[in-house]
Amino acid sequence: AQVLNVKVEDYIEAARAVGCSPLRIAVSHMLPNITAPVIVQSTLAIAAAVIAEASLSFLGLGQQPPAPSWGSMLNTAKNFMDSAPWMAIWPGLAIFILVLAFNLLGDGLRDALDPRHR
Repeated sequence: AQVLNVKVEDYIEAARAVGCSPLRIAVSHMLPNITAPVIVQSTLAIAAAVIAEASLSFLGLGQQPPAPSWGSMLNTAKNFMDSAPWMAIWPGLAIFILVLAFNLLGDGLRDALDPRHR
């Protein structure tokens, strides 16, 4: 979506009018303007992927038992909540911290790389 927004900007049209090749326009004009939003979206997408993987594994639809997964650890721990609640606390806390870290990283990168927020 970001490429489509940048593609119709006036400076891209001016570069085409001057006779720049499509490769030069992409590398010199478009790539620098889409790098920051793509990096920010990537960090936020990683956080969503961690939650999706843990959710699917908790339901039994993700990683299968020999492969380690925080979701499958939570699924196993739900049977021992009365006797060993720490079995659920640690994987849940790990998911929380990882997702929070990626969201904070995405917000920090957005603030650092977006010229409109300076």
